[in-house]
Amino acid sequence: MQVFRTSAIWLVVAGCACASQVTLDVELAGPQLVRATLRGHQDLGAERLELYRSTTDLSAVGIDTVAFPVTVLGFSGEPGEARLADSMVAHNVTYHYRALVVRRNGEETWSSVDSVSIPDVELGRITGSSLLIDKLHYFLEVRDGGMMKKRYPVALGSKPRNRKLHMDRASTPEGFYRITNEQPDATFHKAFDIDYPNEVDRCRYNLHRELDLLPERHGDVPLIGGEIQIHGEGIERNWTFGCIALRNRDMDELFEHDRVGKGMPVYIVGSEVTRAGLRSVMDYRTDAEMRRFQRKLKEAGLYEGEPDGIIGSGTRRALGLFQRRNGLPMTCDFDAPTVRLLRAQ
Repeated sequence: MQVFRTSAIWLVVAGCACASQVTLDVELAGPQLVRATLRGHQDLGAERLELYRSTTDLSAVGIDTVAFPVTVLGFSGEPGEARLADSMVAHNVTYHYRALVVRRNGEETWSSVDSVSIPDVELGRITGSSLLIDKLHYFLEVRDGGMMKKRYPVALGSKPRNRKLHMDRASTPEGFYRITNEQPDATFHKAFDIDYPNEVDRCRYNLHRELDLLPERHGDVPLIGGEIQIHGEGIERNWTFGCIALRNRDMDELFEHDRVGKGMPVYIVGSEVTRAGLRSVMDYRTDAEMRRFQRKLKEAGLYEGEPDGIIGSGTRRALGLFQRRNGLPMTCDFDAPTVRLLRAQ
């Protein structure tokens, strides 16, 4: 086991040192595994424990999880000791960790910051390549046949948890896309263009507009937007207009690889399109099952036309209406909660 720095931290409540010591120990336990342990928190009457992780400094009092690329993790473990195994990290980057103890009376106590460096790995040879962007854990993962090859830290826009619905210069899309163009000399160093908006994005936008659910600006509804990129110029804060930002050296490495570029699949997961939801959307479904779903949507008065097993705009619109009726996010797609509900009816 390679151990970097371990810190014993006195926590302070209301300006006074606590009677007992609370320690946060962070260590690198493998090539891509960080272990964090918090002890002594029960002596504070802890009600909730959280661990904050970021590629930016977390020493300020109160952590801005919107302006900066911050992931919030939850502890688990035996009474009196909270443990966390964090494998959702990128390569070749230093992470800063900080614990929050929320007491039963509502008072919050922060630990000081502990840091750990994740070693670099070679991207190496790739055959069946794709990109997975995880908005919650702030990394871009290069995959080979579904297996992770390397991860790069990223930053997003000023609404990092939102799934893009319309032009807002803040939100990043979620779902399945492809790289449509390469820009070796882009506004922000280098860039890959992705094909937002796709068919699902247009269905979601049109349905929200039809139902008067889009926000008005000076009497007009916003356009659907576009020009979403993976580009460079840094990860210090969430600064983009909804694009995915990397460090320049990471963009250089991706551009130099002969299997990364135009035509490559890009999967983006986040708060609405989760990893499980994306797997559900990508699952193969027989023509017979698709027809059954369409018949159920037709019986509910949501689908117009004859069941044909084809996922077209009419089916997607009906799915969105079905989701709205049942209190689900209007993804206009066969995500896991929607499929479970359709099968149950």
